[in-house]
Amino acid sequence: MIRFILFCLLIGLGGFWLAQQVLAHSGPSFIKWGGQVYELTTATLAALVLLACIAFYILISLLRELFGLRRRFHRLRDHRLHTKANRSLNQGLIQLTEGHWDKAEQLLTEHAERSETPLLNYLGAARAAHMRDAPERRDELLKKAIESDNSAQIAVGVSQAEMQLSAEQLEQAHATLLNLRALAPKNAYVLKLLAKVLYKQQNWEALLELLPELQKQNLLNSENMSNVQAATLVGLFGKYAEQKNTEKLQNLWKKLPPSIREQAEAMYVYAASLHQAGADNLAEQFITSVHTKTWQAKLADLYGRIQHSSLPMAVQNAEKWLAQQPSNPVSLLLLARLHRQQKLWGVAKSYYETSLNQAPDPEAYLELAELLEIMGETGNAEHCYRLGLRYCIRQQGERLVLAASQRPKKAAEGTYQPAPTF
Repeated sequence: MIRFILFCLLIGLGGFWLAQQVLAHSGPSFIKWGGQVYELTTATLAALVLLACIAFYILISLLRELFGLRRRFHRLRDHRLHTKANRSLNQGLIQLTEGHWDKAEQLLTEHAERSETPLLNYLGAARAAHMRDAPERRDELLKKAIESDNSAQIAVGVSQAEMQLSAEQLEQAHATLLNLRALAPKNAYVLKLLAKVLYKQQNWEALLELLPELQKQNLLNSENMSNVQAATLVGLFGKYAEQKNTEKLQNLWKKLPPSIREQAEAMYVYAASLHQAGADNLAEQFITSVHTKTWQAKLADLYGRIQHSSLPMAVQNAEKWLAQQPSNPVSLLLLARLHRQQKLWGVAKSYYETSLNQAPDPEAYLELAELLEIMGETGNAEHCYRLGLRYCIRQQGERLVLAASQRPKKAAEGTYQPAPTF
């Protein structure tokens, strides 16, 4: 500001000095115009020149303003249209949130080309078209969204995949996500959506190949993704179990990442699949090898259901596990089942009774009741049936007290032995 004042002051002083010089040295000046000669004083000539400069400046300014009117008019019109476009965007998003799909699409597309954020307009309009079950219109709007901002291919593609997935357009969603993976191979959300699509397609082989990447990006920690992993293992192992293809089952287990093979649920799925495929010997070996390192209740339960090549060895293993897990109801139930397979009814009965008094189980109630019928203890069997039924309905355990049994006339193909004391 000070510099401007000094500049104006210098200009004023310079003009005053120049005017003084002109007036002090005023003399005649002659201007020849055609055949006429005009005589003027120097001061008059200087004044005319100054007036001419001022008039020229005013003329140029008027012409510039005149020619700038059109530009200002376009600028004002663009500002008005942009304001209207922003207002339409706000109102369209409100209508979209409120669920008025038709009105939302109309507002969002009406001035999208003039909007400062046309990408948002087209994405919102595509969402509205999707909610109206208009997939062709939705895809057309998504295409315009990409055209409005070519750098937003990933964002638009993710939105398209989400909408295709919610509309059960699984093949289209799969193709969209594969294209996105090529563009952004490390995008975790794209990977997560792809896993969901493969899960819905029951494409277990492709999903299995995706598991290491899901594990690497810590996407298997959430509950939903854990369910995806469990479903993948069950689906794929179940497929080969139905085919009785034990070699495929073993190879598949070896292909799994170590972090998945160490999970209890994965171990159980593998062992159960071996049992389903008829490879009880392999299931037995696997469960035994696991239990040398860590106790798995579900594997112990399965151990009591498979057919053992050597029941005495199986009982010995179960007794060793019970020693490591004293009074564990699962271990007690396991021994009950193994002794039942050996047809040692009395020992099995005692283990069943002790296990049920610690942890009621509907299936164990049924097994004990059937065993009591074999032993000829009809009253105890009926009592056990009633307890099991009440537990199934009320989910409340009751103390199991069996009446003292008389020595049966003859147990069917078995030898009655006294119950062990715990």
